Amino acid sequence: MNGSIETLQNGLTSLLANLPPRPIQKDTLDALVTQICEESSTKTNQDTWKNKWEYVLRNEAFNLASTEGKALEQRETKYYEHLSDRLDLILSFTEHDACDQIFPFNTLQDLLETQTIASCSHIFSWIELRADRLTSDMIPQKGKALVLLRTLNDLLRRLSKMGATTVFCGRILTFLSRVFPLGERSGVNLRGEYGPVWEGPGSKGYVQRDENRMEVDETKGDEATKDAAQNLKEKEDFYSAFWSLQLPFSRPSLFADVQTFSSFKDAVTKVLPVIKEATAKERSLMGNKSHHAPAGTSIPLKRKREPATTESLGNSEYYFAKYLTSPELLDLEIADTHFRRQFLFQLLILLNHLLNFTKAAKAAWSTSRNRSLQFDFTLEATDLQWVQETITRAVEELRQTSPNGRAFAEAVQVMLEREKNWVRWKNELCPPFDREPWSEEIEVDGKKKKTGLEEATEGVRKKMRMDPEDWPHRYGSAALTEIWEMGYRDLRDLEHPFQPGDVKDFVRKVKQEDARIDMRKKQLTQRAERMAQARAKAAALTEGTPAPGLPAASSTSPPNPPAAVAAPALSPEAQRQNASGGPALLHPSLPAKPGSGPGESAAPSPARVSTPNLPPVAAAPAVPTPAPAPAPAPTPAPAPTPVPAAVPTPEPAPIVLPPDDLIRKYEENKQRWSWLALRTARDQYLQHFGRIGAGDIVLLAQEIERERVEREKAAAEREKEAAAGAALAQTSASPAPPPASGGEEEEAAGAGGEEAGKAGMQTAEPKDAGGDVKMEDR
Repeated sequence: MNGSIETLQNGLTSLLANLPPRPIQKDTLDALVTQICEESSTKTNQDTWKNKWEYVLRNEAFNLASTEGKALEQRETKYYEHLSDRLDLILSFTEHDACDQIFPFNTLQDLLETQTIASCSHIFSWIELRADRLTSDMIPQKGKALVLLRTLNDLLRRLSKMGATTVFCGRILTFLSRVFPLGERSGVNLRGEYGPVWEGPGSKGYVQRDENRMEVDETKGDEATKDAAQNLKEKEDFYSAFWSLQLPFSRPSLFADVQTFSSFKDAVTKVLPVIKEATAKERSLMGNKSHHAPAGTSIPLKRKREPATTESLGNSEYYFAKYLTSPELLDLEIADTHFRRQFLFQLLILLNHLLNFTKAAKAAWSTSRNRSLQFDFTLEATDLQWVQETITRAVEELRQTSPNGRAFAEAVQVMLEREKNWVRWKNELCPPFDREPWSEEIEVDGKKKKTGLEEATEGVRKKMRMDPEDWPHRYGSAALTEIWEMGYRDLRDLEHPFQPGDVKDFVRKVKQEDARIDMRKKQLTQRAERMAQARAKAAALTEGTPAPGLPAASSTSPPNPPAAVAAPALSPEAQRQNASGGPALLHPSLPAKPGSGPGESAAPSPARVSTPNLPPVAAAPAVPTPAPAPAPAPTPAPAPTPVPAAVPTPEPAPIVLPPDDLIRKYEENKQRWSWLALRTARDQYLQHFGRIGAGDIVLLAQEIERERVEREKAAAEREKEAAAGAALAQTSASPAPPPASGGEEEEAAGAGGEEAGKAGMQTAEPKDAGGDVKMEDR
């Protein structure tokens, strides 16, 4: 056996020596492990093969772990890298079934118990990186899950909940919540147990030591002694009130006592003003830092950008301290921002917990079996108002703290809101979050069958894969198509809304409504035509007749051929013979039937049936059909078959549009615009109302336009007459021209005489015309 173990040890040593440089890929490591497992399986007994590999691997890991102290003393140590390589080998051998599935967890448990906290942090980092492989096929509450849970719980007990290891505790709890289901019984506290009870100042069994009490020098005067004693008493009262709040913080079930809530209320009323005063003092000191510049130095007006070291440290690093309860330290602790934040956070947690004990809230969980809420306490209406006001004050105080008070307050509110959901879930005894896949029962062949989501939605998915129908709106939507067809082409066309002020504006709106009505009627007509064509096609397919608009198979043969065909047209001579009672001729070119009397008629020839699929020739002469052999006895000829009149082609029935809501709406709008136009024009154009008939505003607009044109024409004529009168007045008011001198006067006189003579002759001509008789009488 020792020989086989040495063989495995040598194989593991050679494997470690041949490892590639870091980081090692999983495929490379799996190939090496597979090779060494195949080589060792033939050299070792199969019954003890796994136990021997576990021994060799554990021995290698613990031999390295024993050198932790010396390795960490070196500055450039590779201890953690080598330890990670050993753990990777253990996990790879387990995956290749060379070790038991619980073996990696047992090794981790032993390592975490023997290593320091710093080394445990590195080992836990390796666990976080390999979480998917470690927890593969892990069943909660069985096998390796129990070992992992026990290992991490033991590690949590070693860590401190305060100080630098708080973040490490948070990492472990986060890992457990990710690996294990939410309903894991080990993490839900089904019994509703609270944490440890507060045993400091304010508790029943607490006795304050004498060295912690403040001493007062009694050698001073009486007044100073009284003032000091008064201050001491106030400090002691505040000290006891402040630390007494930790008792209800740790054990809310104490509110079942009637006096607990009243004392809690008094203590909070004393503490909050002091907290507010400390916050205001801190803010004032931070604001006065800029006023302490030395004399003679000028403060630049432009602010310089300073690195936000305080905020970055406040965001990344947070020290969870465990505060002392000494009376001398209380003033210093209240001056600390983190101390005040911790107290306000505790207060908000308890106040939000008390909101679950109102009458309305208790009715929701009255049947709960959770012990955390099973105590006799009800928050009355007045107390509820005080709790809500105190929550508001505490949140506001958190906002005023620095640094990053607003961010801290918002984070606290988010956590408290989420905590309500967790509390409700726990009060309902942690119902599982898992849901069964969707299913539906359908009946197939008289039997009910349970189908899944894929089968139930098969028809819907096929329909989704089909090509969609044509979109009914040409420009995207009904409203956009309507706007475009109404003539709007740009956003600027819509910038000037309708402002009624003239009849023209109303006429334009009425015409728009008419256009909408026409467009709607056109749409309905097209739809009705399509439906009529579809019905005709369906009827044609059903009856076997050609549908309207389709070419017929034969234009000459009717669907049902008649028994007799109309006789050909007779010549005028034959018609006269038939009219006079003579023998009926078979054809105008044929003689009368032998032996027929004047009262007899020739026998009719057999009817001829038109040959189908042959188009008729209109210009071809009628070919007579030879008569059959004459019968031995003459038979009376039947009455001639009347020629049927040509049946007119029926016109298509007019399409009657059904009542439409949009058309009715547009008609109402049109009437409304007409009424508004008449009401607007009533005061100015009432004289035209008798000419427009039944309120036709289009005619009203035409009459108004005609009146305007006439008015403008009259105004233009008046302006023209006024201009002519003004010119005439200006001419008459101008002075006479100066008299001419010398020959000019004679020429003017001569010219004037000639003009006067002409004028006299012109005036005398009518008298001569009337006095010719008088001249003849003389």
